[in-house]
Amino acid sequence: MADDSKNKDRAAKPARKTQQMSSIAAKPEVSDLIAQRLRKFYDTVAEQPVPDRFLDLLSQLDAASPPKKSD
Repeated sequence: MADDSKNKDRAAKPARKTQQMSSIAAKPEVSDLIAQRLRKFYDTVAEQPVPDRFLDLLSQLDAASPPKKSD
């Protein structure tokens, strides 16, 4: 029975955390800062070169795919 009460407590925690996140996200300056940091992170990732192994896999997939019909 003790395990059931622990599971109930764990289930309640995300709801409290969600409420806290909602109040933080409601502040425009916080949302703007998060958006800026996410864009910067995404831009950094997008600028990275595609690994050779990935390019090889894409070439293999292209070679294995049937040719597309032209319209």
